[in-house]
Amino acid sequence: MPDRPDMLMNVPRLKLPGAFIRRTDLSGANLSGANLSKADATGALFRGANFDGTVLVGTVLRGADLTGAVNLAEAQLAASLFDETTRLPAYIDISKVMRLNAGVTQS
Repeated sequence: MPDRPDMLMNVPRLKLPGAFIRRTDLSGANLSGANLSKADATGALFRGANFDGTVLVGTVLRGADLTGAVNLAEAQLAASLFDETTRLPAYIDISKVMRLNAGVTQS
């Protein structure tokens, strides 16, 4: 591991736009800064994953398990596609996500 913080800036970020990652186990993954836009993550496991700055625009999260995920914001979820079978972290206010989602679809 580099001991200089500036060297960490060159660490590649995960880029999976449009990927088919159904039922993939990404539990505990560091998805910080990853691009998962329009990926199909139906039924995927993201337990304890880090979503800091992860792009989830159009990402299919139906039936996905995000329990224990960290740094996941309501706005990120509002840009994704999820349903009543999607398991969310306890700190997520689903009513806020739904309001944000309504604003996204009407814009």
